[in-house]
Amino acid sequence: MNKQILNIDRSSSVPLYKQIKEILIEEIRASDSDPLRPISTEEELVQRFHVSRAPVRQALKELTNEGYVYRERAKGTFPMRQLPVRPPGLELGGLVGYLREQGMESKSFVLDIGRMEPPNDISSILGLEPNDKVLKVSRLILVQEKPLVWTQTYLCVPEDFQPNAEQLEEAESVFMLLEREQGISLSRGEQQMWATAASIEEAKKLSINDGEPVLIGETKLYTHNDRLIGWRRAVHRADDYKYTFTVNR
Repeated sequence: MNKQILNIDRSSSVPLYKQIKEILIEEIRASDSDPLRPISTEEELVQRFHVSRAPVRQALKELTNEGYVYRERAKGTFPMRQLPVRPPGLELGGLVGYLREQGMESKSFVLDIGRMEPPNDISSILGLEPNDKVLKVSRLILVQEKPLVWTQTYLCVPEDFQPNAEQLEEAESVFMLLEREQGISLSRGEQQMWATAASIEEAKKLSINDGEPVLIGETKLYTHNDRLIGWRRAVHRADDYKYTFTVNR
């Protein structure tokens, strides 16, 4: 295994616990050791990475929550026999590709794209100055010719990144295009989801009645160096969208 992967970078802006977590994930994935044998203890990890106990505990907590390990009192932390599977549908911008892999006829249409000053609430979330502009992409995803989700994405990207609708529809994801053309990749999104009644505009986009239930997802988008780069709002038809997740004890 590449030795570089196994060391934390103290000059990086990525928090120490995130670096430790990613290193341990790489090692767990690459390991063929006995799943009944515990991984390193907190104290061993503290000594190995030369850090305080706090980032080690946070890394282990997130590994537990995400299903990579489980912890037994007085025994230790053990790798899961089956590691969590993250299908493309759970990756940022991967829904269209995932639906097609499941054999569903899926299409994506760009409704609007261009640089603009975002609404005040979004500008505040992104920490923008007055008159700052972002790239806005409004998109509709259909399955079997039926609208499934309407997304509006706001991205703080270089001004020379100006894809057109045809390019975005071909790439299936603005995030894939951003990485390919600008070398800017997203590593994670912090998402909030809730159910509500569809507004007139949302109902029109999704071909449902005003006031019908929809599932809203709002996501803060971060790059690999943990920089907040964008925000996205997705409105899903509640009757055709099921949100599945794992709860670990």
